[in-house]
Amino acid sequence: GGGGWADPRAQARSEIAPVPSLLRELSHKAMLPAIVFIFSRAGCDAAAEQAAALRTPLVGGDEVGRIESIVADFKRANGALLDSLDVRRFELLQLGIASHHAGMLPLEKALAEQLFQANLLKVVFATETLAAGINMPARTTVVTTLSKRGDRGVEPLAASALLQMAGRAGRRGIDERGNVLLCRSAWESAPDAARLLARPADPIESNFCLGYGSALKLRRRRPLTECESLIA
Repeated sequence: GGGGWADPRAQARSEIAPVPSLLRELSHKAMLPAIVFIFSRAGCDAAAEQAAALRTPLVGGDEVGRIESIVADFKRANGALLDSLDVRRFELLQLGIASHHAGMLPLEKALAEQLFQANLLKVVFATETLAAGINMPARTTVVTTLSKRGDRGVEPLAASALLQMAGRAGRRGIDERGNVLLCRSAWESAPDAARLLARPADPIESNFCLGYGSALKLRRRRPLTECESLIA
C-alpha cells in the first residue's frame, strides 16, 4: 500500500524537529531561555549554526547592545588571547546563541556562562558536563536523545544523568516551574522516554579512596576518634 514507511528509522528521522523549528516553538510558548543537551561537541556547534538561521531574532535591540558591551569588555581584558579564540562564537553570542563544551577554551565558556546568567543568551547547546556543578539554570532544558556513547558503546541514559540535566530547568525566584523536553530521536521514541522516566534514580557509589597522605593530613587536623568515624 502507498503512504507507509518501509524503514521505521526513516520515519523516526522525519519526525525529529529541526533546530530552528524547535526554537520557534519554545519562543512561541515563552519557554526560553533554554539549555539544549547534545552529547557531542560537533553536534553542539552544528546546532548553534542551525539556530543562527532563524529569521526571527531571539534577542532584542537592548539585549544586543548589552551583549556587545560585555563582549567588548571581554576582548579588551583578553586581547593577547584573541587570536586563539573562535571569531564565529562571538558572532553567535550577539544572536543570543552559544555552545558550551570541553572543546572550547575556559575563557569562552566563562563568557557564555556570564551572558546566560545575565539572561542575555536565549539558547545554549551543551554537552552533559554543563549539568554538573555550573550555576546556569534555565527556564527549559531539552534532552535531544535518550542514549549516549560510553565506554561500552552506545547505552541508554542513566536515570541519574537525566535527573541532573532536568534539574537545570527552573530559575529560582524567576520561574514558577521549569520545563523539561525529551525529544524524539532516530533511535528512541515515546515508550523509551516513559521507561526512562519510570526508572528510580541510580544508587550513588562513592569513589572516595583514602591514601596515606590524606590520612596523615586528616589526623593532624582532627581528633583520632573523629578520624575513625569518618573512615569507618
